[in-house]
Amino acid sequence: MKKIKLLHIQLLPLLSGAQNVMLNLLTSLDMNKYDIYVISKPGGPLVDKLKQLNYHYIHVKSLRRNISFLDIFAFLDIYKICKRYKFDIVHTHSSKTGFIGRIAARLAKVPKIIHTVHGFPFHPFQPKIIQFFYMTMEKIASEYCDKVVFVNNSEREMAVKKNIVLAEKAITIFNGIQLPELSNIQKRDNLKDYFVIGSVSRFSRQKNILNVIKVAINVCKKTDIIKFVFIGDGELFSKCRKMVESENLLDRILLPGWQSNVIEWLFNFNVFLLYSKWEGLPVSILEAMSVGLPIVASNIKGNNELVNDSNGLLISINDIDKLEEVLISLPDKLSELSSLGKNSRKMVEEKFNIKDFLNNYKKLYE
Repeated sequence: MKKIKLLHIQLLPLLSGAQNVMLNLLTSLDMNKYDIYVISKPGGPLVDKLKQLNYHYIHVKSLRRNISFLDIFAFLDIYKICKRYKFDIVHTHSSKTGFIGRIAARLAKVPKIIHTVHGFPFHPFQPKIIQFFYMTMEKIASEYCDKVVFVNNSEREMAVKKNIVLAEKAITIFNGIQLPELSNIQKRDNLKDYFVIGSVSRFSRQKNILNVIKVAINVCKKTDIIKFVFIGDGELFSKCRKMVESENLLDRILLPGWQSNVIEWLFNFNVFLLYSKWEGLPVSILEAMSVGLPIVASNIKGNNELVNDSNGLLISINDIDKLEEVLISLPDKLSELSSLGKNSRKMVEEKFNIKDFLNNYKKLYE
C-alpha cells in the first residue's frame, strides 16, 4: 500500500509548545501508513529529536523569525519542496510558516492543507494597525487551506465572527496530554521544607516574565517559606537572572534553564504559575494539571479554558498586586490546594486527554 506523504512545517527548531504538540501527534501515527517529513529553520533540539525518531527532516535556511522581504525566498524554497516531494498532506504551524506554507502548498497543488493556530499573532498589547495587518494576513492564508484547527474555542469563535476563517473550515481540537503515573518522587534537597511555586515557560515578553520575576522577588522578601523555580530560557533570561542576582535571591528563585525532565520537576512543585499576556492553549499548564497541580494563571483566553475555580485561580493580567497577594497566601491553603490539584488531573483525563486529541487529528488526515 502506498504511504501517505505528510509534511509538517514549523518555524523554530525548538522543543516548546507547538513543536511538542506536533511530536505528540507524529509519534502516534503508523509509520507503515505515513511517510513523515518536517521542515524548520536549521539547528536546535527539535532537529535532533526528529532524527532520533527517523523522520525525514528538511531544513530551510531562508526561514527567519522576524518578518522581512527576504521571506519570499522561504516561500520559494517551501514551494519547490512541495513540488518535488508531491505531499498528500501539508500541516502548518505558527503564523509566518502558516502564511507562506499554506500558500506555497496550495500553489504546488497539495491535495490537503491543514493549519493549526497555536495562538493568533495579534493580541491586545499591539498597536491597532499591527493587529489589523496580522488579521488580514490570517484571512488571506485561510483561503489557501482546507481546515484551520484552533486549540481553544474562544479564538475559533472570534475568527468566525470577524470573518477571518469560514465557519465550515474552523474546528477546535484541544491539545491533549498523556497522564503520567502519580509518583512518590521526593523533593530535591534544595526544595525540601519549602512551599514551591514553579513555572515552565519561555523567558519572553509574551510570558510576562519580567513582571513575574518582580513579583517573585517581592514575595521572597515578605515570606521565608516560599521558593520559586522558573524552568526555561529565552531572550529575557539573562535580564531575569541579573534581577534575581542583584537581590541576592538565587537560592530562593531558581533559574535552571531548559530541562529535559520537566515532569520530574513538576512533582517537586506545590503550585504551578503561568501569568502570560496571551496564549493559545498552553501545554505547560496541561502538563502541570496532569500531575495533579493546582494552577495560578492570568485570566486570558486559552488559560481560562483550562483553569477555573475548581482547579485553580485566575488573576487579571493587569493586577500584579493581586498576584503577589495570592502567592503569599498559598502556603496557608494546603487542604484547598490539594482538592484543586485533584480536579486538575481529573480535567485532563476527561477533556484534555491524548486519546481524543489524536483521534480528532487522525480523522482530519484520513
